Amino acid sequence: MTKTGTLAPFDGDVAEERFSELFDRYKQHLAWVGVVIILAGVGVWFYLRSESIKSQRAEAAYEAAVQSVSSGNLPLAQSDLKKAAVRYAGTNGGTESSMALAKIYYQQGKYQDGISALTDPASKKGDLQYEARLLTASGYEGLNKWPEAAKEYEAAADVARFDADKASARAMAARAYQAAGNKAAATKIWTDLLADPKSTFATEAKIRLGELEAAPIKT
Repeated sequence: MTKTGTLAPFDGDVAEERFSELFDRYKQHLAWVGVVIILAGVGVWFYLRSESIKSQRAEAAYEAAVQSVSSGNLPLAQSDLKKAAVRYAGTNGGTESSMALAKIYYQQGKYQDGISALTDPASKKGDLQYEARLLTASGYEGLNKWPEAAKEYEAAADVARFDADKASARAMAARAYQAAGNKAAATKIWTDLLADPKSTFATEAKIRLGELEAAPIKT
């Protein structure tokens, strides 16, 4: 009899038998788990492959539309860019198509149409969202809608990946707020930029703050 407080001798045959019994009991469940893992892996691979193909096609569609722009065939270019922007929304090629279409509209003075080309939420995500928001803001500037422009510039600053881009977007937001007569918002941004030792807008910030102090508040 095994003494209290001591371990029974290890019996390899018994352990192997017990493991075999457990395996036989759960082997069907283990098989299903394995199938699920394999199917999940295959699903992920197909998804990534599909997204890669979609991105490649989006870039190809964008490049084809750019060729139409270069040849001077703007009606065809606009049609191609619209199709690419809608079909490949969410990809870089789709966003590039939206931006190119907006620029064409801006050149024609159709700022609202250009802004509308960029209203798809997909164009405000991904790698090009900073550029897309700057372009949207410039459209609002073309319409003299300065508060809207300022908000887009601030949104661009929020998604900027580099400090220099963030500061640049914030400076543009401050100018837009100043043009809109929003002294408080403009003053706050210029004050922040002036206090930043790395800011390249410190000199402009000092000048703008002087202008704001001297100018009456617009109503």
